[in-house]
Amino acid sequence: MVAYSHLSMIAFVILGLSMVRLMINYSSLLAKNYNDSPDDDVYFYWPHTAISFITFFTIILFWWTSFPLRDLAYFPNEGWNLFTFLLYLSVPFLFFMVSEVVAPQPETYKDKSVDLRKYYYDNHRVILGLAWMLQVMLLANLFIFFKGDWESLKVIGRVIMLCIMAPMVISKNNRVHEIGMGIFLVGFIYTILKYHVYAVI
Repeated sequence: MVAYSHLSMIAFVILGLSMVRLMINYSSLLAKNYNDSPDDDVYFYWPHTAISFITFFTIILFWWTSFPLRDLAYFPNEGWNLFTFLLYLSVPFLFFMVSEVVAPQPETYKDKSVDLRKYYYDNHRVILGLAWMLQVMLLANLFIFFKGDWESLKVIGRVIMLCIMAPMVISKNNRVHEIGMGIFLVGFIYTILKYHVYAVI
């Protein structure tokens, strides 16, 4: 029996719940923005939308890239212990936490407008702090499960993103967030194209 087939079940349940939470919150925001009440609008802010987009698609990528762990020649059953299991689970746990806080939940803004710029800066330490920890855990997973190498572009890219995100956690300066999030978004799109689109084609 492949141990991963059993151990991954709870991880993928948590990942699925994370995606559902993001979809519910954003569906509610979009529906609210297009209702008939002029005093009930949603004001979007692109760095907030970007971190939400990145979170959602990183969940998909983590799920997608976990497929080789089913191969015992790639990662044998002996590689699993409580430490490696908890390390692997740390990523879905953090995805769920980010998904919970990255967008306001529908019950918090009934019958009033929503300013996502204000929401973002009021909560950026929690949102980006959790996202920073998530990047650390993804980097650790890359080494333990996916044969990461300090000289590889994947590892170097994650280290650069950690350095860019660190001042964003601390600062409320909109220029810091807009430049940092722009770099983060470009790097994310580049990663998808290089490793998950053209690599397949």
